[in-house]
Amino acid sequence: MIYPDDRAIKAMEKYDQAEVYVSRAVVNTVYIDGSKISNIETKTDEGMMFRMSEGRRMGKSSVSLDSPGAAASCLEMADSVLRFSPENAAFKGYAQPGRAKIAAPDVWDRKAENITPEELRELAKCVIENCRVSIPRAQIRVSCIESRTVNGNGVDVGHRSTLVYGHFTSMADIDHPGEGMETFHGTHLTLDPVLIGRNLARKAEAAATCREFRGSEKLSMILPPSELGDMLISSVGSAVNGENRKYGRSLWKDSLGEKVASDCITMVDDPTVSAPLSCAFDDEGVPAERRPIIENGILRGFLRDTFCGDSTGNGMRRSSVEPQGAYDRTPTIKPLNLTVKPGSKNAEDIVAQTEKGILVEKFAWPEADELTGRFGLNVRCGYIIRNGEIAGVVNNALLMGNMLDAVANVEAVGNDPAQMGVVTVPTMSFSGTELVGN
Repeated sequence: MIYPDDRAIKAMEKYDQAEVYVSRAVVNTVYIDGSKISNIETKTDEGMMFRMSEGRRMGKSSVSLDSPGAAASCLEMADSVLRFSPENAAFKGYAQPGRAKIAAPDVWDRKAENITPEELRELAKCVIENCRVSIPRAQIRVSCIESRTVNGNGVDVGHRSTLVYGHFTSMADIDHPGEGMETFHGTHLTLDPVLIGRNLARKAEAAATCREFRGSEKLSMILPPSELGDMLISSVGSAVNGENRKYGRSLWKDSLGEKVASDCITMVDDPTVSAPLSCAFDDEGVPAERRPIIENGILRGFLRDTFCGDSTGNGMRRSSVEPQGAYDRTPTIKPLNLTVKPGSKNAEDIVAQTEKGILVEKFAWPEADELTGRFGLNVRCGYIIRNGEIAGVVNNALLMGNMLDAVANVEAVGNDPAQMGVVTVPTMSFSGTELVGN
């Protein structure tokens, strides 16, 4: 396992508190451009961040460990920052040692570790062969990540995982150009290139036959995991962020123990399963655990890092998408795997029970406002539902609502959970949104 340079370990003795974090990523990527494999590459990225404090003053620096003198330069730069930094009254110190609360999750795949360029090529080739429309740009990235956190309080913890990420776009031109998109997030090589290729074609062809929506209408919003994941993390994820609560930015700051969502909504932050950020210790060295967030609609907890105090083990540098550069990121609060408890209905059942609604296959960008939960998003491809049946496919319409209100007005929860970055969500239906067209 990777371990900090001896000079960094010794330098920690000079300060009231200090921490060194090192990470290494080996990244294998295959690129698709214009439905052709354009490049296959392997990159190695290794670096270090050193943080320290004297009283209330803090310093930090990070470097890529690409030369013999890099570690020494990092220590010198961090000390320079410390000398000139203002006092920070909010600083509460770095992590204290603790015992693991969960078993190490299954996040290492030997098949991913040993993947060859030929195997990457075959995965990309299979996607291309099963997509009957153009693939303008796509990539499959298979990475091995190692990290270690050591601080002067006695923390000394390491982590390693594999990360499999795929991002695919497609384009069809029938009545007009239409685009499709697929993503894959995981820790094991369970990516299905045949299904991805077929879904890319279906989505692009549907978007290429859309009609512009006219007028305006209040209706139900049905979101599949691909669109719901980012919508939830940008709204609910922000509302349960301990830093937002600390500074009064969260609309749920005073709602602990109160009802904030529908009775059918139960969410837990679950790092015990195979998910990109699952771990026994977070990137500050704090033990992680399965933690209830919303239980039958009742708010049960917030997520915190050491900056907020009383960390819940959610101080993360690593990304669920980008394996490189973890050493260059100061820890921030992230869910490890925010999981919505699935329901009993499949997507077809949810459509069948909907009187007036829209099933959104693709937003231009699926994201709600982090502070208010509001959204006004361009629908690139959506299926209009009338009396339980698909009545048409539309685009160029604005879907408006509020995700924090939406989770309190859930009509149905699907049984098809999918991993989308730091969240695992099923298809869900919400009331109280409005669709506005030309």
